[in-house]
Amino acid sequence: MKLGAEWLASAPQAEQEAFLEGLSEHALCALPWLFEFWALPHQLPPGGDWKTWVILGGRGAGKTRAGSEWVRTQVEGGRLEEPGRSRRVALVGETFDQVRDVMVFGDSGIVACSPPDRVPGWHSGRRQLEWSNGAIAQAFSAHEPEALRGPQFDAAWVDELAKWKKAEETWSMLQFGLRLGDNPRQDVREETTVPRSRRRSHWRR
Repeated sequence: MKLGAEWLASAPQAEQEAFLEGLSEHALCALPWLFEFWALPHQLPPGGDWKTWVILGGRGAGKTRAGSEWVRTQVEGGRLEEPGRSRRVALVGETFDQVRDVMVFGDSGIVACSPPDRVPGWHSGRRQLEWSNGAIAQAFSAHEPEALRGPQFDAAWVDELAKWKKAEETWSMLQFGLRLGDNPRQDVREETTVPRSRRRSHWRR
């Protein structure tokens, strides 16, 4: 699956046609939504035992798409018939508006990256995304770290942590709540253009 698009683009035309013609109708319809097939190496999570995956890159590097697809994989599973490993996900950004407009409804947000039959529903009053399998992603603002006191999660997607005015407090509260399941994980999307003086070192793991 990994680097499948790179192989397909460089393969002779005969091999390309043979590959596509060999797919079932169902597989052909699913192919555009298999992110692992199309992703660049830096957009895929590392292997091994880890808790925090930090995606560093400039504008246009595909960080938001990588975060959205990672959340989808955690919730829905990475393969057909494979159950998701996460049921409670925290989406944490600098403000609620940024979580909603970038991480949820942005051009590369979770909703845009979801196949038509798997688009989660947005409950604006509760600030939640809910999937048909019952998994929920809750939006949080870094301006209100106390809101993270109490809820528990098995996954989290964090957006531009170095920009947060209450970064240390919000990050610490999130770590207390990230305790469901055998191996709760988090993905941190970070711009390389953020000045080094504003970056935090205590959250790199």
